[in-house]
Amino acid sequence: MHEYSRILIEEYCFTHKTKKAEILSRLVEMSYDLSAEDTDADAIDIESLIQRERNPELKEALIDLDDFLFNY
Repeated sequence: MHEYSRILIEEYCFTHKTKKAEILSRLVEMSYDLSAEDTDADAIDIESLIQRERNPELKEALIDLDDFLFNY
């Protein structure tokens, strides 16, 4: 995963206190821990967030996170 994508997502999480930020924070933490186990619910969450994201730069970061965590 590109470090720039992590930075964008972490910046979003620090500046927003929403359910979306909570989910993204958890998923980014998983990306740092190679032994972390993802679930189907995690994959569904990220896909849903990607589909609804309007910011193109953040959307690309979410796609990068999805590829890293779930399409290995």
